[in-house]
Amino acid sequence: MMTRPTLLLLCVAIGACAGSQAARTSDLLFSTPEAELAREHAPDLYVRAELASAHAHEAERSEDKLTADDHRTESRLWLAAAVAEAERVQLDRGRAELQVQEERWAKQLARDQRASASVARDISRHEANAVALREAERLAALTVSTTVSEATLDAVLTRVRLDLALAEALGATDEQLLPLRERADRVARRRPSDARVAESLLVDSERLIGRIRADWPEPRPGAATELVETASVAGFAADRLGSAVLIRSGRFFTPKGQVSDATVRRFTGLLAAFPHGPVACQVAVPKPGSGGWSQRVARLVERFGRMDDPGRVSTSIVATDALPAGTVQCTFAAYREP
Repeated sequence: MMTRPTLLLLCVAIGACAGSQAARTSDLLFSTPEAELAREHAPDLYVRAELASAHAHEAERSEDKLTADDHRTESRLWLAAAVAEAERVQLDRGRAELQVQEERWAKQLARDQRASASVARDISRHEANAVALREAERLAALTVSTTVSEATLDAVLTRVRLDLALAEALGATDEQLLPLRERADRVARRRPSDARVAESLLVDSERLIGRIRADWPEPRPGAATELVETASVAGFAADRLGSAVLIRSGRFFTPKGQVSDATVRRFTGLLAAFPHGPVACQVAVPKPGSGGWSQRVARLVERFGRMDDPGRVSTSIVATDALPAGTVQCTFAAYREP
């Protein structure tokens, strides 16, 4: 749609507004806001209009009225063209800005949608984790029993599905996830009573997460909390310290003083799920050399030496009455958060 100044210019150009004040009217047109925009956005056409206006003034000084009128008409035509071009340029820029804004909002919408999906996954994950944590004592029974109850099996399956959802969020491929999902479905259908079946499935799901985390140069934010939660579900006591995560268990040794295979498997699974940094373990004993504890700790060290990364865990004895004899506490030094 043409603006009123544009219509005025065209009106003047065809002579409808001609009169004795033509020269002054022509000069006034150059002082309008539209002319200023034409100077900015259509400088070539504007210069032509100014040049024709200057020729009109020269003709007037020479008292050549006919030539002056021709130049004024030419000036107004060039100025009208400049105003029209300026309007077109502004419209094009406005459309381009709108397009950029639409693209920006589209990208923001996509980010918001991804964030919403991530939040939804996090809520779902934390809800499932809360269920799994409530079943921690039942899961801990895997370390001391050869059979698994219905309730414990349900807790294991809940935790496994939680682990697989987390692994997928961290970037696990369908090729990595599908075998574990199929195993979880089979366990859910067949309801085996063998604790080793449930434990193996749980350990393997946590190992998958560990393989993904192993590609990171260091633990990501929130990893310390996840370590505490995972350790708790596995039957370990766990605490966040200022500079590390400390886990404890009194189940590394059986009542007869033998190393508990089940507890060691759960511990090595925990190590695999959280693969960063060294881990320092201490075995609480009444006093060094008493009650055969040196031999027991040596057997535990030998078992730790069979792990995939035996140099990661260091084991020592600490004489203390603050913990029951045989309690093992391990410090995951890399998992520190403010």
